[in-house]
Amino acid sequence: MRAESVMSAAINNSERPVSTVLLFAVDDDFTFYFATRRDTVKVRSLAADKKISLSVWHLGKMLVQASGEVGEITDERQIDEVLDKLARSAGALSGFWPPVLQIRGSDYAVYSIKTNWLRVLDLRVKYVHSDELFTQII
Repeated sequence: MRAESVMSAAINNSERPVSTVLLFAVDDDFTFYFATRRDTVKVRSLAADKKISLSVWHLGKMLVQASGEVGEITDERQIDEVLDKLARSAGALSGFWPPVLQIRGSDYAVYSIKTNWLRVLDLRVKYVHSDELFTQII
């Protein structure tokens, strides 16, 4: 299980697209997880359209771009497991502002993202010249 950063996600919906920054965790099979308050525009948007795209930028290391489909996790045991993963992810970030970790009980909506496309750009190189530098994973 890897969990080390914050992702920027784009969520489509009929009203307007939503762009948001999310604390996340990711498993070795490239399933991403995040949680949010139930009363957010994100939750309403995901109810209307399960498609999501995301980017993770790790300065000087890599850029990950992915897309997939979001599913809400409703099993209490799985919710607890994901919240533990997210807490470990937040603990790895210095100076992280953790409002999502202050949500109480049933105010959480917890999601998984099953990726259907993922590519990585190595940012250890000094100059990036073309899309050919991306490595397609899925």
